[in-house]
Amino acid sequence: MTGRGERARRLVDRRGEVQNRDVVRALRVSPATAHRLLQALVLGGSLRRHGKGPAARYRLPTVRRRFSLKDLDEHRVWDQVASDIARIRPLQPDAARSLAYAASEILNNAVDHSGGLVVGVTVAFEKGGATATTVQDDGVGVFRRVCEDFGYATPSDAIVQLEKGKLTSDPTRHSGEGLFFSSKAVTQFRLESQGIAWVVDNQVQDSGIAPSDVRRGTRVRLVTVPGHVPRLEDLFAIYTDPESLRFNRTRSTIKLASLGRVLVSRSEAKRTLARLTDFESVTLDFSGVDVVGQGFCDEVFRVFARAHPEVTLEPVGMNDTVRFMVARARAAAATS
Repeated sequence: MTGRGERARRLVDRRGEVQNRDVVRALRVSPATAHRLLQALVLGGSLRRHGKGPAARYRLPTVRRRFSLKDLDEHRVWDQVASDIARIRPLQPDAARSLAYAASEILNNAVDHSGGLVVGVTVAFEKGGATATTVQDDGVGVFRRVCEDFGYATPSDAIVQLEKGKLTSDPTRHSGEGLFFSSKAVTQFRLESQGIAWVVDNQVQDSGIAPSDVRRGTRVRLVTVPGHVPRLEDLFAIYTDPESLRFNRTRSTIKLASLGRVLVSRSEAKRTLARLTDFESVTLDFSGVDVVGQGFCDEVFRVFARAHPEVTLEPVGMNDTVRFMVARARAAAATS
């Protein structure tokens, strides 16, 4: 590849896609020269052209693979996909390890739990060096499966519990850690099914629920951004006891248990508290919550805290109003 050709390709790396005029401006070459550079990259397989004429856009190739779920070996599948990625735009070592872990866990879930026939893996290379990997199966859907296995009423109930971790219908074969750590191993994570999505942005430590166009099956989007992907060793250390090496810490995003930014009822508190006795240390993230009621705080910080002193509750992300109500409930617990 010529020096100009390499510069043109790096331009696509940074911007995600370019047009002929972008290369003209960035490389200070004529339109004809820019066209020749881009066409050479297309013929060499380094770029793909979308559209025709002056409006044509040039992007890195997209990886697309499709597999039968019958007797699928998720690690062998990911080795094939990782080889495709390395040929197009190699990932940084930490990002490659984290993505391999998360994608393999998602593929394993598709094999063991989806009840589907096929799974597709797509990898798109976006601006700023971001890599977006999508895994989609044609099964019953993750939230429907969780609701059926555990008796939850809605997909949002399933999301509240999945976020905590240790949720598995087959404890002899699975620890329930896969989705929990996968959601934190990449820069952005999106799990979609039944018209709803659980969205995690680890750059800002936010978790939320959003609408989705996925009605059947399950789609998972894993995005890695250079410089914003945790080392797996550091990630596991946050939630693992250093002596026993048990997964005994978790983080619960309080707003997931509410339909809005206000939590007032004991029922919302009980939804939040469900299964927290599986852990020894729980971070309760109140980010995005404007108001909490007396009943909610009393249920969490007095009733639950007194009944389960072995579970440490650490509230974070509180505004002044929430902080006052939490402190009030804790004071009541201390004096009652």
